[in-house]
Amino acid sequence: MWFKRKQKQPDAAPAPKKAAKLKKEKAKAPEMIRLMTGEELARPICISVVLVIAITASALSVIYSAFEYRDLFNRQQVLVTQWDEFQVEWGQLLLEESALGANNRVERVASKQLAMMSPETNMIEIVQYER
Repeated sequence: MWFKRKQKQPDAAPAPKKAAKLKKEKAKAPEMIRLMTGEELARPICISVVLVIAITASALSVIYSAFEYRDLFNRQQVLVTQWDEFQVEWGQLLLEESALGANNRVERVASKQLAMMSPETNMIEIVQYER
């Protein structure tokens, strides 16, 4: 259900007290609406400029720290990859060392390349240390 509001009818002539009050308010109006002087404007403008500079510096430092993080992360990934490659190479070198140091290989190389042989029992001499 819709209701209609009663509309106020404007006063034909303001009451004498109201008229005096309106004249006083009109007289004060120029005092209330005045422009700010340069000194009054300087402080808020300076504060605004300082805040804009601080926010810009903060934003730039966040961008730089993100860049540094990504750069360091990439370097770390390269180093991890190199470490993995070195671990594989180290394992291969250990296998090669154990293969080259096996007794049967040493004996074979000694007999072929250096013309060495195992001594017979009659060629063995035992030396004792005397005090």
